[in-house]
Amino acid sequence: MKFTMFFAALPALLFLFPGAVFSAPISEAQYLALVMERNNDLAAISQEIEARLFSARAELSVQRPSLGLSAEASKWLDQERGDQQIDLSLSHRVNLSGTYGLQERDLLLGVEILRNQYADAVNERLALAASAYRQAVMAALNREAMEQIVAKRRESMLITREKFDKELVSLLELLRAQSQVDDGEAFLLQARQKYEQQLVEMSALAGGVSVTPEIMLPQLEELRPDIDEKKAWGLRPDVASLMLSRERASVQRSLAAKGLSPFVDLSVGLRVRQDSSSAIADERAGEVFVRAVLTVPLTDGGETANTTEAAALLLRKAEYELEARRDSLKKEAELVRERWGRALEIVTIRRRQAERADKELEIAEMMYREGLGSQLDLITAQEADQKSRTELINAIQELWLVLAEADRVMGRWVRRGE
Repeated sequence: MKFTMFFAALPALLFLFPGAVFSAPISEAQYLALVMERNNDLAAISQEIEARLFSARAELSVQRPSLGLSAEASKWLDQERGDQQIDLSLSHRVNLSGTYGLQERDLLLGVEILRNQYADAVNERLALAASAYRQAVMAALNREAMEQIVAKRRESMLITREKFDKELVSLLELLRAQSQVDDGEAFLLQARQKYEQQLVEMSALAGGVSVTPEIMLPQLEELRPDIDEKKAWGLRPDVASLMLSRERASVQRSLAAKGLSPFVDLSVGLRVRQDSSSAIADERAGEVFVRAVLTVPLTDGGETANTTEAAALLLRKAEYELEARRDSLKKEAELVRERWGRALEIVTIRRRQAERADKELEIAEMMYREGLGSQLDLITAQEADQKSRTELINAIQELWLVLAEADRVMGRWVRRGE
């Protein structure tokens, strides 16, 4: 995914100014890139993968030849005899049953599983970040709606006050108008608080960087969430991780079954120095020697049998987990489709209600201003307008969040985050 030149330089800016605050609003794409760059949970998993790579190399080192220097000294206590020698040797253990290939495959699968778990964490984290961004946008739109409502109620109160000063209305109507303003201001404070809370959530996901979203009402009715369980099965990193876990369990079962396999320790060495006080000892300094030791394990107290059975059970567990994920993926897809259809219908209804409530409020304000309508009708229209606006914003937000959830179910946030 391509971003602006400004955002391409973002990592360097954050390195120089780790506590940076972005005063200018940023797009959703820029925010998601910022989350990828700064989210500490993702960074921790990334470091775990790097650590696992080094651990795998360390565990595989036993399959490689090793070079060592050994010194030996001995002395007979009842005689004036003693021997000292220093050997430089190259050693290598050869497993005759072929376990080295299985061990290497086991370790590499472990690394690949971690990589897919990281990709799954990216998919989940970016879906969460997109939801936080979209909720912040809708919270800002709700705040703006409340500001407009308060402004209209203040205008209505001024009209009521003018009428009261002219003794055209009672004190009760003036108090009602003031109460409506107070009620609107309370809702406005709540809307502002909700917006600030969403900014805190966005900042937390972005590693503490303070950001603000671009405020724009999304046009979503013409969109459709692309949900296909078969495609999702091939794209989701958590599914890939479970498949690799099943394969790894199979490898571990084969590896466990080779617990009593024979092996040979080979070494080639050079006698660097020898010092012997024995008259019968041969001087071997400077000579090359070859050593081979065959070991054939005969019994291990049932360790191999039990380990093999445990590995077989873990293989069955991995197969059950994979099937369970297939069921959960199907459920997630069905829920997204159901949520989208319901949310789309609700948005259509709420938009009609909002348009009607806005028209009713306009008429009620005009009639009250001209003295043709009652204040109670105006208050009823004001409250209906406020409710319809809030419900429309909530309905649009739900529609927008369903799209984020659809992308999560399909595993699309992984590629967006790459």
